[in-house]
Amino acid sequence: MIKMIASDLDGTLLHNYQQTVPQEILDTITRLHEKGIIFVAASGRQYANIRRLFSPLGFDIPYIAENGSLCVYREQVLSTGLVPEQTIRHILDNLTEYRQKFHTGHCILSRKDTYDTDSQDERFIDYMLNTMRNHITYTPDLYAAPGPFLKAAICDFNGTKDLAPFFQERMGCEIRVATSADHWIDFIAPNANKGSALAVLMEHFHIKKEECVCFGDQQNDIEMLNLAGTSYAMSTASPEVARHADHVIDSVVSVLKRM
Repeated sequence: MIKMIASDLDGTLLHNYQQTVPQEILDTITRLHEKGIIFVAASGRQYANIRRLFSPLGFDIPYIAENGSLCVYREQVLSTGLVPEQTIRHILDNLTEYRQKFHTGHCILSRKDTYDTDSQDERFIDYMLNTMRNHITYTPDLYAAPGPFLKAAICDFNGTKDLAPFFQERMGCEIRVATSADHWIDFIAPNANKGSALAVLMEHFHIKKEECVCFGDQQNDIEMLNLAGTSYAMSTASPEVARHADHVIDSVVSVLKRM
């Protein structure tokens, strides 16, 4: 019997970085809730951003934010993960080299309530504020940004074809580097990921592996896909991600309706 369902948002449950959850999905989550099935929103997004998305439900669901560095239920923080200060400095050192080589690279350092960024690029700022509706703080010197940090991430609107291998080569031995969207890489806190946060929730609600289902599409979903008893990858996922899933699908909501 299924008792918990965890889903990634962007590229999985939601598309084109939607800032509202379609009513069909909200209604489906409500019906699951009425049947005693817990729905978990699991994302690399900010906690405040995710909570706002699902506020129309009218009841609390568990949230996995910042790739698992923040796990919250009913405003209670159940687990956190932090990127070490030295690793943050190494990311910024390599970012300087990346910018010199490719003339782009917009960095965010994630705190619980805001993202610090040194970018003044109009396109990036508009995207963060008006498309993603994130809270951001302009910090001209990221080396001096006040931590601790839940996550670091870098955006390149040209895609991740240069971004991912560049940082994987230089940082892969120190921290997990994962694609989180078509133009983002995330640096996953060493003591937290979506899978570890989901494990905390499963223990909290006394959920067994075989009672848990999850959905994902990016590298930052792999630990979660591996943890659940049944896992689904989107048909848009890379082969690397899809091989960690039991099934490949086109629509999350159609599967949820069957459940």
